[in-house]
Amino acid sequence: MELNDHVAFITGAAGGIGSAIARLFAAEGAAVALVDQNLEAITELEKSLTEQGLRAQAVQSDVRSAASVKAAVEAVLHSFGKINLCVNAVGILRQGRVDEMSEADWDILMDVNVKGVFLACKYVVPALKAAGGGAIVNLSSVAAFVGSDGSFAYSTTKGAVSSLTFGIAQELAPFGIRVNAICPGWVDAGFTHQALRQAVDPQALHEAARNAHVLGRMATPEEVAQGVLFLASPRASFVTGTELFVDGGFMIKQ
Repeated sequence: MELNDHVAFITGAAGGIGSAIARLFAAEGAAVALVDQNLEAITELEKSLTEQGLRAQAVQSDVRSAASVKAAVEAVLHSFGKINLCVNAVGILRQGRVDEMSEADWDILMDVNVKGVFLACKYVVPALKAAGGGAIVNLSSVAAFVGSDGSFAYSTTKGAVSSLTFGIAQELAPFGIRVNAICPGWVDAGFTHQALRQAVDPQALHEAARNAHVLGRMATPEEVAQGVLFLASPRASFVTGTELFVDGGFMIKQ
């Protein structure tokens, strides 16, 4: 039970990766705050975890709103008394080439994927300081480093998340707060399934996604969650300001 006596604030907890992280953290002893706009999904997840005797709380929040994120943090502190872990798994996908993407799609990507991470960090950090330290893990992506046709805006947001991670890691180190990012490759979950639904040739895209990795397959959400657990846990006590690639060898094929 690596996370006994930990309280984790997990944004994007309704998503494939976010829910896998929440389940793993709860199984490792943490109380998990399931933060997402999708109240139905996080309520079901809360029910599933509590029926197993695990500690969980569904907290509906829109990460684009400072007031909403602040209220979510306050609700978790009221329920569990502290927060010493924050995982920013929140994210959305919008696709389009630079001369085709709408301003509205660009704005919502920036609001959720970048501003949402900033706001969660902004309002969780005082709680981490009060707890005497802790860890933040942000979900970046190999997309921060490798462009692909129609995904420039998503790549931009993940590059921003990586840069935010490096910057606040230096700011927060004196307070005993470690900040790292995790960079998955293709994951057999939400965004991939969304892209497959929109693809002209889903079978070809699925094959290309598998073959993009040296290991010849996509990751499962649970495999990504294991990387997040490492970065959040005491095992990574001397790890900050860096990125862990859980990419099946995606980057070395580029």
